[in-house]
Amino acid sequence: MLNVADVNRRLADLRDRRKAALGTLSYNELNEAEKGTLKNIDAQIGFCTEQLREHKAGAHPNRSNVSGAGEFNFNALAEGSDEPEDAKTVKSFLRSAFRNATPEQQSEIVELAGYVRGKTLASANLNPSSDGGVFLPSFVASTLERVYTQFHPVVDVARLFPTDDGNVTTFPVVDDSEEAVQLDASAETGADDDVTGDAPPTALTGPQMKAYKISSKPVFVPRELSTDSDIDVVSEVIGALLARIIRKENKLYTIGNGTTEAQGFLKACSTLDATGTIDLDECLDLAYAVPALFRPNGVYMMADGTAKFLRKIKTGLSGDKRTIWTDANQREGQPATLHGYPVLINNDMASVASDGTYGGSLSSPVAFGDFKKFVVRQAEQNQPYLYRYPVPRKDGTGVILFRRSDSKLLVSTAIAKLAVGSS
Repeated sequence: MLNVADVNRRLADLRDRRKAALGTLSYNELNEAEKGTLKNIDAQIGFCTEQLREHKAGAHPNRSNVSGAGEFNFNALAEGSDEPEDAKTVKSFLRSAFRNATPEQQSEIVELAGYVRGKTLASANLNPSSDGGVFLPSFVASTLERVYTQFHPVVDVARLFPTDDGNVTTFPVVDDSEEAVQLDASAETGADDDVTGDAPPTALTGPQMKAYKISSKPVFVPRELSTDSDIDVVSEVIGALLARIIRKENKLYTIGNGTTEAQGFLKACSTLDATGTIDLDECLDLAYAVPALFRPNGVYMMADGTAKFLRKIKTGLSGDKRTIWTDANQREGQPATLHGYPVLINNDMASVASDGTYGGSLSSPVAFGDFKKFVVRQAEQNQPYLYRYPVPRKDGTGVILFRRSDSKLLVSTAIAKLAVGSS
């Protein structure tokens, strides 16, 4: 049921904020950021006013948090939930985040859901562009990203390189394996001349980073979706599209060819020639195949099937069912560390066969190394771009999501993988 007193208090607070934001200036004297803030406040005032109007008209107390006009009931979204508090669903995460969000962030969810339904944007918060598309607000995108963290293990340990645009750019690299040189006290420093015949570099250099566009592929949103809540719309529609993109990105960061798409670390890293049948000793050999410089920050990466096989390896003593790999997080269902190093599950890597055998190259089952030497370029500050278009034949809307990125391994020896022979 609507708490009229709470809405009136919110409305009074919003009006005070509007007065303070406007000050003694007229609307036309405000800059663009100030106008955006004022529009945001006006939108929230409209939401609260519509709530009070509907309540006065006798709106049903248990109706959806979306009114007949598509407006939003803040109390219903913040307080109403038919899910347990600890439910690990997109909707529950978003609802929980909403409770602690600022009024501006709350209105972003409202406007984003309204945009999917076909409504005109009321404020500039979603950065509308001339083609009718919008960038997902960082609050919504980051909340959804946290829900799908199991889909992007590479991003969790890689070095992120966000940029404002998608133009081809150079990632600056300093060679941290280069040695210094000793000089005599009276020798030239080399700051403006040669040292032992080597001219000092004049600029940092590095790989060219592009911005490959990943498409979620469109989904059809029926007009009847307007009866669902804003949380439902954002979690079920936009959440599903973002999950598609995240899964594709992780696959490319793992096995991408690096020519027509992002470079996967398995494509660019060094290899350890091994037997083709995995065991815990091979995993330790793999760690020591990485130079000591990169080992302190090393992590193992493997698929669920490979981790499961390694965790089943027994002591080998007759009748002894104890496993050798005992350092595991049983509650989470995956290993915690192996040989003292963290283990990340990446199901875009190949799993070993039931007998522990494996191939090589991109089908390598285990990698180890310092993934901070693997750079993920995130164009447009990693903001997904949402675009809608009418589908009148089916009485609804088409919705599609895009995001642009690239990846490169800076030092091939920083990460190593198991391989068979010279694969």
